[in-house]
Amino acid sequence: MSEPAIEVQNLGKHYRTGSYGFGSFWNDLFRSGPEDGGFWALRDVSFQVNKGDSVGIVGKNGAGKSTLLKILSRTTAPTTGSIRINGKIASLLEVGTGFHPELTGRENIYLNGSIMGMKRQEVKARFDEIVDFAGVSEFLDTPVKRYSSGMYVRLAFAVSAHLETEILILDEVLAVGDVDFQNKCLGKMQEVTNNQGKTVLFVSHNISFVSSLCNKGIFLEKGQMKKAGNVDEVVQAYTASSARTIESVLLADRSDRSGSGSVRLLGWTIHNDSGREIQAVLSGQDVLLRFRILVKTPNIRNLDFGISLKDSGDHTLFVLYSGYQKVYFDFPETGEYSIECRIPAFPFSKGRYKLGYRILVQNLEADCIMGGIGFIDAEPGDFFGTESIGFDKHGITLIKGTWNQS
Repeated sequence: MSEPAIEVQNLGKHYRTGSYGFGSFWNDLFRSGPEDGGFWALRDVSFQVNKGDSVGIVGKNGAGKSTLLKILSRTTAPTTGSIRINGKIASLLEVGTGFHPELTGRENIYLNGSIMGMKRQEVKARFDEIVDFAGVSEFLDTPVKRYSSGMYVRLAFAVSAHLETEILILDEVLAVGDVDFQNKCLGKMQEVTNNQGKTVLFVSHNISFVSSLCNKGIFLEKGQMKKAGNVDEVVQAYTASSARTIESVLLADRSDRSGSGSVRLLGWTIHNDSGREIQAVLSGQDVLLRFRILVKTPNIRNLDFGISLKDSGDHTLFVLYSGYQKVYFDFPETGEYSIECRIPAFPFSKGRYKLGYRILVQNLEADCIMGGIGFIDAEPGDFFGTESIGFDKHGITLIKGTWNQS
């Protein structure tokens, strides 16, 4: 049986809200218990992580994922419960964590190694590998406060992944880097777990990353653990919960909204090519998506409307912004309007697909719901125009080709 790397028992973290002033320092110091109000970011969380496991932690915003990692990284203390950690930890919780902004990239590499208990010669032996992985050799002697967020996270990840630690804790770090660097990081994370036996805890909203990288999973919801174990079972429980939220909570009541609020989505409907509202789409059918929006600020210019579609495994099938086709919208006055997007020959086979959206105004986010706003149900249709249907066993995406004999 594998030796545990992390053991968590009845872990809880309580935060106070509102005013902190009660008349004296003495009162403030001792009037700090859960009975004084506030909220539980985590409550009664228990699990075990074995050495060599790669664990994906999933959940909606506010589920307690980052709080859990901060406690495990010892950057914040728990209110209740206990943790036992067997091994040296390297953590990357957000851009900037662990680096001194006034020091250069070179100095920060040695500083981090020292913090992790490594001797200078041990860090030096891995120095070139760290720099090569991060791709910041030209800026090694530049203070990191002048780095872009991408450079910062590349160097921080390289340091965390290459120095001598047994446990690697990462919180949404791949959201900052570009696609090439994300793939590079995934490869490195697989290497450190499969070949080096490191333990990895990884928080991400990208379910495809979690599924491909991790063998175990933890699903948190409102500070409590809903499921832990095999990653496929955990991801399935999480996506099912997300689907229930999308179907049961009104758009106006969604708490996972972001953006300035100058424009808000009110609702959406699906129509066929004749303009009739439909409940399901046939593969190969022309589809019209109609979005009702509320313009709350006058003189809106250069509105860019984006949509995305994901499969049941939360893998992104496409992202489409009107701006990709140089189409932008202007709204001189406040009020309700409609924006339509026509998708010719719906190119997906039978299944349920989650629709997401994002509204930008002059490249700034005005409205977005990360968790999706509903589903497009697809039924078998005559996609190829040959009176043959039912190609869902061969894959999700349907395409046409031109065939010739030469």
